Amino acid sequence: MNTEAGTIIAAAGLTMEFLKNVLESMASVSGKIAISIGNETPYNWEAVNAYFHSGAANEVLPEFVSKGGVALYTAQKTEGPVPTGVEGVFTYYMAGADKTVAVMFSVPFSYNPSDNWWDVRIYRERKKADSEMYNSMYSHTSPFKGDDGWHTKVADGFQIKGTMTRGGKCAMKLRITK
Repeated sequence: MNTEAGTIIAAAGLTMEFLKNVLESMASVSGKIAISIGNETPYNWEAVNAYFHSGAANEVLPEFVSKGGVALYTAQKTEGPVPTGVEGVFTYYMAGADKTVAVMFSVPFSYNPSDNWWDVRIYRERKKADSEMYNSMYSHTSPFKGDDGWHTKVADGFQIKGTMTRGGKCAMKLRITK
């Protein structure tokens, strides 16, 4: 099984244990995240871009996520004595629906008073991830806390189900269905 970030992998093999193994293979930094996003919609997805409020990714977003496919994406805080976490948003475009899936994540540098947070939003038309999108999803909506629990919401006719672990080595698993 391919464990390289920025790839598409078989959905059956993508467990939380798999994501934790990916995290262990990443650089030795305190703030890092492994994200899987399952496409259970009738549409193929095309990567638009990723925006980082802090931190970075070593790989680009997988270019395409086909119907029934799962993308794996990792990111980490900037190496060195930098007091930042890894926070950002990335987007995929669903041409058949003319909608964009946006995934926001936040793994802070310090857990006093912050926690891990995540959210998914569906936008009309093709939309690039940027600071405005990140700030809107982080501050002006009701993101989900990374509390090891499953959360579900409906957005523009799509069901979003996801979970995010606590702590600086964070695993996040999402499924989007129609």
